[in-house]
Amino acid sequence: MTYSFAGMQACVLHPSTEVRERVALRLSSLGIRTEGRWPALLPEDAAVDLLVVDIDRGEDGQFPWPSGEAPMPVVGLVGSETPGRLQWALRQDVDAFLPIGATATLFSALVIATARHAERAERRRATAEADRRNGLRLEVIRAVLVIMRREDIDEAAALKRLRAFAMVEQLPLEDAATQLLSDLGDAKAWA
Repeated sequence: MTYSFAGMQACVLHPSTEVRERVALRLSSLGIRTEGRWPALLPEDAAVDLLVVDIDRGEDGQFPWPSGEAPMPVVGLVGSETPGRLQWALRQDVDAFLPIGATATLFSALVIATARHAERAERRRATAEADRRNGLRLEVIRAVLVIMRREDIDEAAALKRLRAFAMVEQLPLEDAATQLLSDLGDAKAWA
């Protein structure tokens, strides 16, 4: 896979103007527009595409989102490798780490951060979808009971009928149950 960051917007949260400028210069060479901040991000910074943050002096209150819920890939700049600072960075779900003196390898850190952030977003999406579908289990039971009564069949046959309906409609079973229950008067739902 080829990664291109051209046209993206980044924010560098670091107390040193020199470090912010060095990182901004490297990001600029990758086609990334950059803003520098300290001591905290602004609310509008939540819309940037990438965040580079100092983990040596980082604090929970610096971000306009809850701890560990950055809406963009985050690269942590590491100056000292103290356990407490690294633990803070892990609680923040920093996606990639980069030694402060290795900004020349920032591209690699961006690739790793982007991939990890995408994986985490996919896990959150899958978890939310599983929770949503779990919340519709009663609808599946109701649909099976309705099919059993309407067609005078047992629960296994009714569930098979509901599954066939879900396949035809190309819906998850739970959504098919909800749709079937709302379409009770529609003859084609029972064809």
